[in-house]
Amino acid sequence: MNESADTRAIPCVSRLRGEVAVPGSKSVTHRALILAALAHEECVIENALDAEDTRVTAQSLRRLGVGIHWQGSRIRVRPAPHRWVFSPEPMFLNNSGTSLRLLMGLAAVGRGTFLFDGSARLRQRPVGPLADALKPLGVNVRFLGHGSCPPLELQTNGLLAGETLVDASESSQYLSSVLMAATQAQGPVLVRWKDPVASFPYVTITLSMMAEVGLEFFQVEPRAIRVPAPQRLSGFRLEVEGDCSSASYFWAASALTHGDVLTYPLSPSTLQGDCRFLDVLRTMGCRIQWEDRGVRVRGPDRLQPVHVDMNAMPDMVPTLGVVCAFADGPCTITNVAHLRIKESDRLHAVATELQRLGVSVEQYPDGLRIQGPPQRGDAITTYNDHRMAMAFAVLGLRVPGTTIRGASAVAKSFPGFWTALNDLVQQSRKENA
Repeated sequence: MNESADTRAIPCVSRLRGEVAVPGSKSVTHRALILAALAHEECVIENALDAEDTRVTAQSLRRLGVGIHWQGSRIRVRPAPHRWVFSPEPMFLNNSGTSLRLLMGLAAVGRGTFLFDGSARLRQRPVGPLADALKPLGVNVRFLGHGSCPPLELQTNGLLAGETLVDASESSQYLSSVLMAATQAQGPVLVRWKDPVASFPYVTITLSMMAEVGLEFFQVEPRAIRVPAPQRLSGFRLEVEGDCSSASYFWAASALTHGDVLTYPLSPSTLQGDCRFLDVLRTMGCRIQWEDRGVRVRGPDRLQPVHVDMNAMPDMVPTLGVVCAFADGPCTITNVAHLRIKESDRLHAVATELQRLGVSVEQYPDGLRIQGPPQRGDAITTYNDHRMAMAFAVLGLRVPGTTIRGASAVAKSFPGFWTALNDLVQQSRKENA
């Protein structure tokens, strides 16, 4: 792949064939770091994702007094002497919305005043519903900028016992943050939530990890969980599973190139919601085969159009949008209005860049209607959004003249993406020779 400054030229490939090792899950790594920081003994996290966002969380934990020793894909986490070290300088979280939301809950179990800030884009990403959920538990959040966005000041004397209601329609991370923090409250907490919850499978991941490390909770109603507190969390060792979100780009690449690609290490028992993207690809005509090490995706001769609600896996929308541009008919993507407050306004970004290539796209408040195929290659703008960069790199495998501007955005979640894609292209050329 040719490279100039922060631009990548994508080579066309007639058929992708090969194997790709995917990194550890970003979502699981974030949650593992938060849970380890809440523990009272040293913890070890194996196969952790070493990427920009997870480093932001780790560095913020250090600022709070948590001992973090990162070596390769292993992290040792030592408990802070007290909760937490106060700093007059804000924790700068760049554009990591996950770090912000989960760290707000973590800070709430301490005592003192904690400041959070981030990039210009993070300053546009609201966390008002999380502040509202923490308030009945004795936590006061004061927004210092525009609207209910960072920069913000969080004041706490420890999380109180009681009951709270979480509106997680914008982000499931609001609910995950409260559930993990509630285990360290001064007494039991009843956590209720409203329907709908955006990306609810991520809440399932949170609860599964809480149970795995020995934390107790009880689902007392369909939308209510009682969390005993305070709980003493012993040291634990946790292995992070492979990241389905990272694997999805290679699944899509196989779909577009009539390919045959194995991604590993992945398991069909994963709780990651983005693994359901395989079901969408199967509907479009791909053959999906689980093997001992991972999952193999074989692309069809022709891709069938789909009409799909993507609320449970919104991060897959840029990737699906690219695949839909090659389907044999119009496709619709619905129920993802919250994509407008991600790293970019992803609905607008996907629509704009597909239209740049001559694809017909109609944009709705909560979705897209897409009908291709692309008519030409062009330079793709990534909006400093890692998922835009990787999704449109996949498109470039089929569309000559496609370049990715802002290619380094992949560092947020998959620093090795360009190397992995290049290796797969080279494998394929040898196989196809």
